[in-house]
Amino acid sequence: MKTYKHLKEEVWNKNLCSGCGACTSVCPVDNLFFKEESPIKFELDSCSFRIVVKDKERPHYPDSAEFCKTEVYSVPCGACYDACPRVGNYYIDNILGNYLKIYSAKSTLNIRYAQNGGVVTSILYNAFEEDLIDGAIVVDMDRFTLSPKSFLAKSKEDVLKSAGSKYLWREPPLKALKRAVMEEKLNKLAIVGTSCVIDAIAKILRSNNDLLSPFRDAIKLKIGLFCFEIYDYDKLINHLKNDNIETWEVKKMEISKGYLNIYLIDGNIKKYKLEDIEFAMRDGCRYCNDFTAVNADISVGNIGTGEGHSTVIIRNRWGEGFFKRAAYNGYIHYDENVNIKSIEKIAKLKFKRCK
Repeated sequence: MKTYKHLKEEVWNKNLCSGCGACTSVCPVDNLFFKEESPIKFELDSCSFRIVVKDKERPHYPDSAEFCKTEVYSVPCGACYDACPRVGNYYIDNILGNYLKIYSAKSTLNIRYAQNGGVVTSILYNAFEEDLIDGAIVVDMDRFTLSPKSFLAKSKEDVLKSAGSKYLWREPPLKALKRAVMEEKLNKLAIVGTSCVIDAIAKILRSNNDLLSPFRDAIKLKIGLFCFEIYDYDKLINHLKNDNIETWEVKKMEISKGYLNIYLIDGNIKKYKLEDIEFAMRDGCRYCNDFTAVNADISVGNIGTGEGHSTVIIRNRWGEGFFKRAAYNGYIHYDENVNIKSIEKIAKLKFKRCK
């Protein structure tokens, strides 16, 4: 039976960890944690043990294995290992993956923080309204500090407030998954995330591990986001501050045509070449060659369509149902005017860059 020690050998020690948080979310005894999640992990009566963690790129665990029942008592588990998207052969060989249709789409909703077409928000908004889902795991953000956080949206109003792309990592995007499934007992969850997040969910759905069954039963929709790379919050924010840009001055961020564009509230735009801010990229991103989240039901991004629109890749009939119902109800307008070659161009760049 595989345990977190195998993850350490095969993934963490090799800097392959994507930081998705699947392993920490599915661990039944909370044996794993990221630095930002819990600086004080264990309490015994009146004594507390503080674990000093420096590395933020991967999960951590107590020096002793006393909380891992597989290590101590040989109790069958392996949930963390079976949920990890970086175990085994995770490289893709088809840059766009399988799909039914590719559309250019735009939301009809008034979304204050919409990124381009706002299509993901419209799909989730309609799904909540029609009771197709009872929760959605998304990444929200403190608009003043730009600090991202894993967020469990439980209403269409929550979806509107958490709209917009986030290019920063400070805590695992799947952190809210355990709460949604094990505490809230939700059973119609949508998951929104980049390819590593979607790969983790796909592994959970394919697994026959009994301890992952509550998660398998709860997850109903996977929406993938186009992703070239994600940046460590502290590294990028410090870089902005060195350029005299405060977090509260930033309206939104967007990666386009080889640049990270920082849109400021005063109307100015600060552009950074991606190669010049590579130092802030998470190590795990260097090993990912999937730009369009091929394991999703629906993939969404801003390459291949005009300003104010989203590119939507419908990968299966299940995903098509969620998209088309939102369109039939008037929340999305779409057509087939998409420059697929431009998507392939960026996807190939990431494919070639991957180690």
